[in-house]
Amino acid sequence: MQLLVDRDKELGVLDEAWGSGRAELVLIYGRRRIGKTFLVRGWMGLRGIEGLYLVVNFEDPGPALADLEAQLAEALGFRPRLEGVRSLVALLSEYLCVGPRRLVVIDEFQRLARAGLPQLLQEAWDRRLRWCNGVLVLLGSSVGSTERVTASGGAPLYGRLTRMVRLGGFGFAEAYPMLRGAPSPAEAFTLYSAFGGSPYTLSLVDPQASVEENIYRLVTGPGAPLAEEPLLELLMETREPDRYLAILGAAARGAVRLTKIAETAGVPVQSVPKYLQTLESMGLVERITPVRSRRSLYRVADPFHRFWLRHIMPRRSMIELGMGRKVASIVARELGDTVAQTWEIEATRDALESIASRDSIREAGPWIHREEEVDMVVLGERNVWLVEAKWAELAEKDVERIAWRLRSLAETRKPLTYAEPRIIIYAAEAPRPNLDWAEVVTLQDMARRASTTPTHKIPGEETPRKPLTTRHRGEAS
Repeated sequence: MQLLVDRDKELGVLDEAWGSGRAELVLIYGRRRIGKTFLVRGWMGLRGIEGLYLVVNFEDPGPALADLEAQLAEALGFRPRLEGVRSLVALLSEYLCVGPRRLVVIDEFQRLARAGLPQLLQEAWDRRLRWCNGVLVLLGSSVGSTERVTASGGAPLYGRLTRMVRLGGFGFAEAYPMLRGAPSPAEAFTLYSAFGGSPYTLSLVDPQASVEENIYRLVTGPGAPLAEEPLLELLMETREPDRYLAILGAAARGAVRLTKIAETAGVPVQSVPKYLQTLESMGLVERITPVRSRRSLYRVADPFHRFWLRHIMPRRSMIELGMGRKVASIVARELGDTVAQTWEIEATRDALESIASRDSIREAGPWIHREEEVDMVVLGERNVWLVEAKWAELAEKDVERIAWRLRSLAETRKPLTYAEPRIIIYAAEAPRPNLDWAEVVTLQDMARRASTTPTHKIPGEETPRKPLTTRHRGEAS
């Protein structure tokens, strides 16, 4: 059996669609390697649902239709003749509308967007499919292309979708079951900081091996499967990959404001917003707005992209010269700042979720005022929450010093003075403070909670060495 990690919400959406008794047009999309295919196939296996599963492997309609004919022949027992995309849609409509409730999945459907597949699906939905007893699920891995034909006003499928899921990467809590074989939570978190939230990437990591060995095997060594992964994504998704790469690299190296990103990347400042907007829509960049500020900050969203852009991209020439083992050794030793940044991001996300369960949130974000900085301030209805993250082992005096500094800030700086302050300190390891208005969350606490992340056994195959959440290594999305 294989294991599907997490994804309970997404499984619930698919369950509701299948159980609704109505016609359903469902879209599931997200970046490459994020686990869309494995999610849907896993759901079908878990629920014992048989359906017609098609993968569009080509953008050229000729090869695509010939390949789909072969897939249909294997599934249906006869080879239909597809004279065009319209005949494909007609065949699928007939399949969905005849007999008991049926399921059709079209994976990578956006590859036939130029050939008119979204428009023809819109026509079929309006004329027939919406009245049938079938479920049509579309999977798309090109985020920009998928949103253009489904989510924007005037798009062919806009307003037709009955359910839509944008699949994101894993945080540490979701990734932890795939890294549980690591010698300690600290090593598991270091592996997460390097290889990040993509289920596919995590499925390649050997948690029992060292960080250095994983970097060499997966990124810097001969035939490493992830050596060019971030670059390949930009090549497939954008028209100016070099410029996007320069902007991402600038953000990964610490340029957080628009003007600094432009300066570091060597891109005209007036051009940068459109590139950042595209990267944001692709899920590669996050925009953060500090509390009571209009000036946005930007950061690379996925830990693996941050790691690759910061540590691997500048050393690609060394790797090409056969120095991959040396690069892996250097990178493994210098990961401290990268792990600390990832800890801050994971800590503030965890804190926001915790605070939301205890207070109504008005505003949240980093606090930046002259020389004062706090990782996150949350303005709640009942309390003002100040969150600080330290990737370090703190002593009792360190915890109290941080807590009192944050409390003093909350009591003297507007707009923080309107409510009683609450302090949360995240640390790799630290004692509990003897202060009723402050609390400590450690890596061990997060790992303990992460160990309850749900996993689902999918019948049909023997359990692999470690949990998988995406399709097999040779498959694309």
